[in-house]
Amino acid sequence: MTQLLACDLDGTIYNRQNGFNDADIDVLKKIGQEGTIRVIATGRTFQSALSVIDKDFPIDYLVFSSGAGIYNWKTQKLLQSTNLGYEQTQKVSNILNQLEVEYTIHHPIPDNHLFFHSTNNNPHPDFERYIDFNKSHAEAENSKLPQLDYSQTLAFVKDMDQFKSIESKLDGIKIIRATSPIDGKSIWMEFFNSEVSKAEGIKQLCKKLNVEDTDVSVIGNDYNDIDMLHHYQSSFIVANAPVDLKVQFENLVEISEAPLADWYKRFHKK
Repeated sequence: MTQLLACDLDGTIYNRQNGFNDADIDVLKKIGQEGTIRVIATGRTFQSALSVIDKDFPIDYLVFSSGAGIYNWKTQKLLQSTNLGYEQTQKVSNILNQLEVEYTIHHPIPDNHLFFHSTNNNPHPDFERYIDFNKSHAEAENSKLPQLDYSQTLAFVKDMDQFKSIESKLDGIKIIRATSPIDGKSIWMEFFNSEVSKAEGIKQLCKKLNVEDTDVSVIGNDYNDIDMLHHYQSSFIVANAPVDLKVQFENLVEISEAPLADWYKRFHKK
């Protein structure tokens, strides 16, 4: 029996071009009436998540920034935040600067939509798109980074070889791979506190709500969902996900065909 459903947002039930599928929203409402706890687990920052889901959205909790923050949707209160910290952020940025990799450094939660960014002569195209898209929240990094409890760092790497090279130089930091939601193919490298992941965020909620792992179902679509997909036995991935992920988990229909409705029809046990 599913007592808690955790679902990714972008590429899973939210399409940047077409928004949400009405059939998926109906399922969220229905399972809420049945008593299932509904969680959105997203890589988006808090403010970015709020830009696409309004206060009446039918969920109970929001796990945002890949698990760095947990928010009670009903009471509108921040329950938990886990930041990367100033020293670890400096450690990451020093390596990225040495390799001339573009990056952003985000303010503490819940204001982590605000960020400083590096400046290079020949920047990654997706970095330029990201800065342009978020220009109202962006500030170029100067020679002295303010001493804040930074939440996370985001790097724009050229390929997986570069990703692995950077990863090998860092320990004690959670590193998450994500696919750019802007162009749908660029590799993002995200750096968080070592205790952060979508799986850990959901686990913390389950602990508060006395929900066993066996009563949790999770749905995702990308590499930043891997932790939660591997942690829970009842895990599903949408058909528009990368092939190497689809072979590992139970498949649902693609986002345009209402994957939540497909999950409810085929797998939900009341």
